[in-house]
Amino acid sequence: MGATRELSGFAAQTTFQQLPPEVVRESKRAVLNYLGVALGACRHEAVRILTAIAEDAGGHPVATLFGSGIKTSAVQAATVNGAMSHVLDYDDTHLDTVIHPTGPVLSAALPLAEWKCLGGKDLLAALAVGAEVEIRIGSAVYPAHYDVGWHITGTVGTFGAAAAAGKLLDLTPDRMAHAFGLAGTQAAGLREMFGYMAKSYHVGKAAANGLSSALLAQRGFTASPQVLEAKRGFCAVLSDRYDLSRALEGLGERYLFLENGLKPYACGVVTHPTIDGMRALRKKHGVTAGDVAEIELRVHPLVLELTGKQQPRTGLEGKFSIYFCAAIALIEGNARESQFSDANVNRPEVIALMEKVRPIVDAGVRESQAIITLRTVDGMELKERVEAASGTPRNPLSDADLLDKFMDLTLPVLPRDRAEQLVEEVSHLDEVTDLSRLIALTKAEC
Repeated sequence: MGATRELSGFAAQTTFQQLPPEVVRESKRAVLNYLGVALGACRHEAVRILTAIAEDAGGHPVATLFGSGIKTSAVQAATVNGAMSHVLDYDDTHLDTVIHPTGPVLSAALPLAEWKCLGGKDLLAALAVGAEVEIRIGSAVYPAHYDVGWHITGTVGTFGAAAAAGKLLDLTPDRMAHAFGLAGTQAAGLREMFGYMAKSYHVGKAAANGLSSALLAQRGFTASPQVLEAKRGFCAVLSDRYDLSRALEGLGERYLFLENGLKPYACGVVTHPTIDGMRALRKKHGVTAGDVAEIELRVHPLVLELTGKQQPRTGLEGKFSIYFCAAIALIEGNARESQFSDANVNRPEVIALMEKVRPIVDAGVRESQAIITLRTVDGMELKERVEAASGTPRNPLSDADLLDKFMDLTLPVLPRDRAEQLVEEVSHLDEVTDLSRLIALTKAEC
């Protein structure tokens, strides 16, 4: 049996009852994180544009757009909600593959579950299997697939979305394999788009294309059921090196989704060790921007590759600038969404400090590590080594910190009582038989 068939069988046949308790728990945490990040973005210009397009396109009004509460087709809702979940670059990350798992998967599953009047257990099972399929396919093609320039969340996220939607539609393994084929032929997303609205569109399109794939397969629309392993299939065409055994090892027994991380900072995940380190130096030594002569950062090679913008001009570009992330973390003591404003990026104090940041690529430093040497104007040398960035599996975001993040994102657009009700609804999601209350609570002041 090929990899496509094995993964499609896993997605089709795994039940909620078979999920380990820790997978259910992390799935709930992922849902809460996803809703907070999406609602926190509901006023973003990219979301406004996509919402307007969805309204113009029309369609059967069966699914809700977060924030606005507008009803549209499930596929349109998947597009808008998916982009909304990623536009702040504050979503979850599987660091070993740099995939943001929940956005494509839940953005396909939630509109479909709303449309088909399904419950919380259905949604959690769809998220768990969809994210697992997504991460496992990503593990098979990473890093070659990513290195050549594909945005891996956009590409393999399409498979995850198809798996989740196919699960909710109760596809057979055979039809799930066809859904995977349809997903694979639509998989897209270029890293060239990082720093632009188009990056978030990758997640929306992955969700929409995955959902469409499952809906087509349900009606008997066919595609190659060997899309992963075929000579001209996804892996061979989009990656010059891959190993499908990595996608299958321990399938159904070990969940790679448990290695997912929730971001404490609203920017590229590879900057997080540096932000942790700068915050630690600020707290331990009371150092300010005026004290700094130079900041030397020893970082993983991906840091400059992904976040090497030396002179960002917008808050969005700042999310992809290790120079800005280091500077703002020292100056303001955090790197949440409010820090990534156009005004902050262009503050003279911030620009002056960015010019003193010197990142050095070190192949011996892991993605979750950073070694910081801060030299002061009076000749002192302060060092900080971060071994596991906050929000990574070795240093996970606590439930309290996740709740704090959720409230920080949602209170600008939701009344506190409604935000608290949404938290409560997610905490008991496996007991919820009707998702309409949860959906209604996402109506915000956007």
